[in-house]
Amino acid sequence: MRWNRREDCMDDSLPGLILTGASGFVGRNFIKAATGRFRLFCVARRSMEEAGVQPDANLRWIQVDIADQDKLHNLLQRVRDHGGADYVVNLAGYYDFTNQEHPEYTRTNILGTRNMLELAKELRVKRFVFASSQAACPFGPVITEQTAADAPIPYARSKRAGEELLKEYSPWVPGAIIRIAAVFSDWCEYPPLYTLLNNWCSGKWLESRLIAGRGQSALPYVHVHDLVQLLLRVVEKSDELGQLCTFNAGPDGAVSHLELFRIASQFYYNRHLRPLFVNRWLLGPMILGRRLLSRLQGKEPFEQLWMAKYIDQRLVADSSRTRQILGWKPTPRKSITRRLVFLIENMKRNPELWRNWNEAMLRKAADRPHLALHELLCDTLDAARDTVVHALTAQLLSRDAVIAEITAQSLDAEQPQGYASCIRALQAMDRSVADSFFRLLYQLIVTVMRTRNRPMMQQYAHTIAFLPMHAGFANGLASRSLFIIGEYLVQHYRGRPKFQQMTPLADDYISMTIHMAIDRIEDQAELAKLQSPILLEELRRMPPPADNRRLEKVIAQLEDLCNEAIAGQSWTSPLVKE
Repeated sequence: MRWNRREDCMDDSLPGLILTGASGFVGRNFIKAATGRFRLFCVARRSMEEAGVQPDANLRWIQVDIADQDKLHNLLQRVRDHGGADYVVNLAGYYDFTNQEHPEYTRTNILGTRNMLELAKELRVKRFVFASSQAACPFGPVITEQTAADAPIPYARSKRAGEELLKEYSPWVPGAIIRIAAVFSDWCEYPPLYTLLNNWCSGKWLESRLIAGRGQSALPYVHVHDLVQLLLRVVEKSDELGQLCTFNAGPDGAVSHLELFRIASQFYYNRHLRPLFVNRWLLGPMILGRRLLSRLQGKEPFEQLWMAKYIDQRLVADSSRTRQILGWKPTPRKSITRRLVFLIENMKRNPELWRNWNEAMLRKAADRPHLALHELLCDTLDAARDTVVHALTAQLLSRDAVIAEITAQSLDAEQPQGYASCIRALQAMDRSVADSFFRLLYQLIVTVMRTRNRPMMQQYAHTIAFLPMHAGFANGLASRSLFIIGEYLVQHYRGRPKFQQMTPLADDYISMTIHMAIDRIEDQAELAKLQSPILLEELRRMPPPADNRRLEKVIAQLEDLCNEAIAGQSWTSPLVKE
């Protein structure tokens, strides 16, 4: 499939950059900083709407799993059709706090990285930037850019494999390995730090004072703003860098739990609390007790037994070589010791937002059922819309079949009495106009489900609510037609085994979308009766259109939105403008 390319889509004078993990914590912040400086091809498992990313003319959003090589072929073609790419920033990766082997370490962190390197090789990009981690290096010795990523944990092994892949592909794809420190923002968004602050700022006499070991557990922390600036600096200085280079994304040294405790307690309570140090031999029973209590409350505890091994261990970094080569250094005012006041202030002033934002980070799942359902729907809806392969995909519901059934049911003499005027108007008009109207309704549902941009429904509801009157239809026909479309889709897809495993999500994707469309259209019609009764009557008296050109224009726009997957642009229906 070749994607439609409009001349006003993207600025070809800007360099192209593919960003994976675009819906993640670092990815969203990277987009904010890079918008306007690159043609951005953002790859993510979640939709643009879910990620809260703002539209931009030079941004394209591709919802795909980088471990799915077949799906990445469409991404490759799409990037080529929009001027190609100069850089890849690969932020996609899996990590959890169980310290157990998980298939996603291989699937996403290794196989996904290889797939993106293959894509970068095809596109002949200037630099592949790979997000590794300082946590992949062993505790104890000072971490430099030359330190091997050989920590004995599953996550470290997957990152080491990713670094080795960059070395393997470096003859064709220049690479940059970025070993990232513990990343935080003014809202925290780093689960271990969030858990510590929640305990220390709980207001409970005992829990607010507890520190594991001697409080010497220490990590280097980097503010997400500084990390993004380093990533951009690597891209900007790409021509000056070697074929393969490694950088430490973080400050020198490390900050201990005891330092964090003293600062946090001072800011939160306006006084210093005396810490209570917990001996290591007590930590195991305490963690088991907390885990049991949390599970009785229906919660999944953050604390894990393996964490006790790292009590009073220090991960100390030396990033001098990174500063020398890139001319980058962390902003002093954004260090964790100075920025902690902002975290505490956000916790105190906006506790609900603080909790919701950080709990979402704790609950991140490896599998993405929404993505699986989205891809399955996209594949089958494309096939249903393609009349060329209709004979080969008889088990799928084609668009022509949907239109034929809607027409047949709409003309059925046994329809409820309220549809009599609809039937007379429908029988009086050109069949091509009726077919176009039904295709418009079907394409609206397809577009909303594919782009997952339900707010779009509000805009189109205004358009469609007036179309039946302008085209000689009674308004109720639109609602009835949408209901029939919904019945068709639900009945057809629920019979498939993969959809049966995701019935609640299928309901949300199909049934709720249909109901929302019907309600929006009827709301608009009711509003029109109250606000513009004279205009409404004039529209009712208008004769049916002689041809279907205006309706086909809107259908073409909706199909274009599907091809561009919302394309990072807001779009206004031409009929709304008129």
